[in-house]
Amino acid sequence: MLTAYCLSYGNWTVIPRQWNECFSEMRDLGFDAVALSFSESEMMYSRRTFEMQCEVARSKGLKVLVVPSRIGGRLAGAPWMPSTWLLNNPQAALPGHPGIANADSAAFQQWSCDFIRRIMSDYHPDGVIWDEPKAVQLAIPNPEALKKYGGKFGETEACLSMVELISLWTKTVREVVPEAQVTIFCMPHTPDIFSRRVFADPGIDFGGYDGGVSLVSFFHEEPCKNKPFLWETWPKTVDMCAESGNCGTFALIENMLMPASEHGNLVRNLSEFLSYAHPDHLGCYYYAHNNEDPETAHRLTMEVIQKYYLNH
Repeated sequence: MLTAYCLSYGNWTVIPRQWNECFSEMRDLGFDAVALSFSESEMMYSRRTFEMQCEVARSKGLKVLVVPSRIGGRLAGAPWMPSTWLLNNPQAALPGHPGIANADSAAFQQWSCDFIRRIMSDYHPDGVIWDEPKAVQLAIPNPEALKKYGGKFGETEACLSMVELISLWTKTVREVVPEAQVTIFCMPHTPDIFSRRVFADPGIDFGGYDGGVSLVSFFHEEPCKNKPFLWETWPKTVDMCAESGNCGTFALIENMLMPASEHGNLVRNLSEFLSYAHPDHLGCYYYAHNNEDPETAHRLTMEVIQKYYLNH
């Protein structure tokens, strides 16, 4: 399965013919699904627009995977912004960390589940992607956690609380859309205790990591490595998913933030990775953001994927 990670559509200026063009191209390139970001902003201002976007994608033969974004600072996704709900409910934040919700907060659990339930009910998406759970090992003592764990709260307990939160969200998804596909990918430095346990959740269909395929440059600075490469986490992806007994493998190609000087590395590294790795669910950014030469980076990415993934 190949998914176009497409989080940067601006739902303030809506030009439907551009959706038709892009979603048609995705289908022609071999994508099976498109992943669309849904934040509190969409819930407030773009609900009709998002419904239209989903309808156009489906009319082109694509599945729609929703990426609930920046929920209580506990997930990634676009845009990079704080949670409005958490700012208005500071009592649900971790002490000293106003941008990060307490995973054990009953108020946050209820609000976040209601948010997810509404997405599933209103748009009936084909699946959900939990994008890079954040601060999973951040062990900040708080009354709810200390009561839950009998006065002990360290990194292990923090990870277990996040596993439970993801499980609660996943159950909420399946209560509304039982057949929905659920994918999760973790940050490469996420503790293995979290990844291993969350991949083993019976509600998770695909698990894995994202990773770079080249050096990156945010503006005009010298290119550098800012996170692990995709192949560095692939062995444990395979092992953990096999251990789970129910979870297929996932990988997200971070073909973004790329200076033109890295195009050769993009082709070489991605070709080598896909020559031996065949994720059950593969994602790549569709016209990834902040590339120096977006057209060339996109074309090269798709040429490698078609050669080594779609044709094998």
